[in-house]
Amino acid sequence: MIPPVKPLVAITLGALAAGCAGGFERPKSHPLPGGVSFAGTWDSTWGRMVLRQEGRRVAGSFTGFREGGVSGELDGDVWHFVWDQLHPRSHGHGYMQLSPDGQHLEGRWGYLKEDGDGGRWAADREGN
Repeated sequence: MIPPVKPLVAITLGALAAGCAGGFERPKSHPLPGGVSFAGTWDSTWGRMVLRQEGRRVAGSFTGFREGGVSGELDGDVWHFVWDQLHPRSHGHGYMQLSPDGQHLEGRWGYLKEDGDGGRWAADREGN
């Protein structure tokens, strides 16, 4: 007979498994610094990304390794978005946090309703 697992041990093991499964921490949003915007052209993990920003809405396209569109809303310096890839057809969610100097994006993407199971998505602003 296997002895029962004590509750504290079970909670600790569950927390470790959850942490290892994702392997990353979600960013905590901060106020977007004045004069800093997501708008511009970015050299990203998935190729060139061109973004427009109107208030809290950010939308654009990506080309290179794959092609498609991205759109979503800001929560301070964190952009929560939906991506839609043209070929092969696929879509999902993601998030990126803008660096305080506005020159780097760091985040994750996922398939369908997940926003982190696909992997890292990072970008550096072009032209600097």
